[in-house]
Amino acid sequence: MAQTVTPLQLFQEIAEGRITEILDVRNIDEFEAGQVEGSRPVPTRNVPVYRVFEDLEDECARTLDDAVVICGQGNGSELVAEEFEQLGRTVRSLEGGTDAWNRLLVPFEISGVPAPVRVWQFQRPAKACLSYVVGVPGEQCIVIDPTRQPQPYLDLAAEHGMVVSHVVDTHVHADHISGGPALAADLGVEYHLPPEDCGGIVPFPNRPLKDGDVLDLGSAQVRVMSMHLPGHTPGTIALLVSEAVLLVGDTVFVRGLGRPDLTGQAEELARDLFRSVHERLRPLDPRTIIAPAHWSTSEEINGDGLVVTTLDDVFTATLLNERAMERFVEEIVTSLPAAPESYDLIRLVNSGRLEPPEDEIDILDVGRNQCAASTSLA
Repeated sequence: MAQTVTPLQLFQEIAEGRITEILDVRNIDEFEAGQVEGSRPVPTRNVPVYRVFEDLEDECARTLDDAVVICGQGNGSELVAEEFEQLGRTVRSLEGGTDAWNRLLVPFEISGVPAPVRVWQFQRPAKACLSYVVGVPGEQCIVIDPTRQPQPYLDLAAEHGMVVSHVVDTHVHADHISGGPALAADLGVEYHLPPEDCGGIVPFPNRPLKDGDVLDLGSAQVRVMSMHLPGHTPGTIALLVSEAVLLVGDTVFVRGLGRPDLTGQAEELARDLFRSVHERLRPLDPRTIIAPAHWSTSEEINGDGLVVTTLDDVFTATLLNERAMERFVEEIVTSLPAAPESYDLIRLVNSGRLEPPEDEIDILDVGRNQCAASTSLA
């Protein structure tokens, strides 16, 4: 029986620098669609499983001790690991394969938030996506930009005696399937999604948040205030928590801005993005913690394991110091790579205008996000 490693253990060991190598034995197209990545780079080789068995001894010799072998569901990688162990190589197989890795959510608490409110950032390493729980222990909490795997949010809420009172999507996501409508329906709580991102009509229960709306967490001194920040999408909102943390969706990243072209209005939304950043964000306290919905590279993960920056750091970025509107728009629009073909379909699903079969949704929900317009802002 081959040794195995769980997705969470793999995530933690990558962060600790304990993984010597990843041998991915999926087909080349599956590998190119999405790879196992963590908070620091790990040498990775892709050798389809049939080629491994065609040249078993040589492939075993090429593989480092303490490597992790991965495949789609964990079956092929386990066979490879067993053969390698018989040849004297110490390796482990990823339990559940990339299917399990794709569902992994890891919570990290953001420090510096005034009591009694607390904020947790949930990292989804398979897609470099971030979601959040904001709440007061013993009272209420809000889930923001949730994935289709709700249990980690519910487990954390239960651990701290919190009841989920609201579910929020900061915008209609294009890179992954949202779990927001289903989670709100299952819990019988309010769901909030900007209708501008759906052509003005949301076909499921929804209460849009207006600029300045406040979500109460059960304590009078705790506020989560909404802020309209069009640019990445027409309706994007951000949530300002206790004047300390801004859950900014895809407006601003640690090293970039949200791409404005996913709704076919690149230049118009680039201008909106400029105004959102300079007119809405600049007046805030420069110490405000910026908590985005994605990261692009492992370099954006800080020493505490968090993907956060400060508003002050955002405005030291070269592009964001550029005050000329036209140059800003040109810099953004001309730097954009083509969006993945699946993004239009994902937006239709998340706006309630398309209901594909579950197996098709699973396929759409695979692959790293490509939502940043630039990563040259550091």
